[in-house]
Amino acid sequence: MTVVTNPACTTQSDDEIESGHESISGGECGLMLDENARLYDNEKQSDIIFVAGINGDTWRYPGHRRVLAATSPVFAALLSAKTDVIIVDYVDRRGFEQLLRYHYCEPTQLNSVATARCALDAAYKFLCPPLAERCARRLDEMLDAGVALEILRDLRFLCARLPGAASAPPLPALSDDAAARSLAQCSRWCDSLAHNALLVLDNDADAALTDERLEDLTYEDLALIVKRDTLRVSNELVLVEALTRWSTAACKRTKRELTSSNKRVALGELAYCPRYLLLSGEELDRALELELLEPMERALVTARAKKLSAPVPVGAEQEALLRRWARPRPKEPAALPVHLSSRSEPLPEPQPSKLCARRSKRPKQPSFAPEEKRKKPGCCARFGEGLLRAFICLFD
Repeated sequence: MTVVTNPACTTQSDDEIESGHESISGGECGLMLDENARLYDNEKQSDIIFVAGINGDTWRYPGHRRVLAATSPVFAALLSAKTDVIIVDYVDRRGFEQLLRYHYCEPTQLNSVATARCALDAAYKFLCPPLAERCARRLDEMLDAGVALEILRDLRFLCARLPGAASAPPLPALSDDAAARSLAQCSRWCDSLAHNALLVLDNDADAALTDERLEDLTYEDLALIVKRDTLRVSNELVLVEALTRWSTAACKRTKRELTSSNKRVALGELAYCPRYLLLSGEELDRALELELLEPMERALVTARAKKLSAPVPVGAEQEALLRRWARPRPKEPAALPVHLSSRSEPLPEPQPSKLCARRSKRPKQPSFAPEEKRKKPGCCARFGEGLLRAFICLFD
């Protein structure tokens, strides 16, 4: 069980010092812990009601203006309205509950991927960087191919560096510097988590592409994965079949007929992502039978694979496409992961054994001194030279 508490209610950690959070004295900490913890879920002293949730799954939460108005400009803007009930229909009720528990100095439990993911979304939308950091670290601990697909879904809206990221703060009230810094910090943790998730998908591409959760991704989220040059698939046919499954599901969602043309329309340029010319024999025939390419494109692939003359003159654009389909994927990872948890901690360099391995020689340092200055005689050379001079003087 992962228990996270508000840093205002506990001793300040090193990570919080590095993040720039101000510390408070022990007396203030104890007072805030005592007051806020007693106010959580306190219906008698509450003066505001939140109804939070999406897709009809809404819950009612009592709140206190004097506690929440000081936590973020988002809460301050919401509580400035003269109403006793505030509807929060853009945050999952599990994430909103974890956000309230955090601000009321209650232990926050991030035990499941769904809860941690919803809490990350709530922390971003309500500008709570410490909670966003802890959610990102907890999700990084649980990362595997399936979890990466689940948390990457729509995560780009919380990131600053991924395609499709939001280009402006969610509310006009977030124009001050403090709010902008909080938003940037939240985006940084989301970017780091998305970066690590994409590296996990690269490394375990077969498991990700055969996972049924791939079919639930949006077109933009799918493009983030299949367009990666460093996707380490054991066989390009795995990627072709995954795209076929996704396009079939897309046609069903949009109530379209399951024809090859409709599937190609659903995929768009993603149909060109597999390296078709890395396949041969029955595997290539199977990939072309799925008809993700146009008939003429399939004919060109067959002709190039069998080293036959092309059925039509090949233009520069088609030639570039055929060369890309024949280019092997790089074996090196795209980048190193961001150290968010023990899972993404960089591996230590192997140390050679003193018994069975030789130590590597230290590289020589370059010297730019004149030749005569670099060659200094040693002790034995000077002793021999002196002895020779003594014999010469003796016999002379």
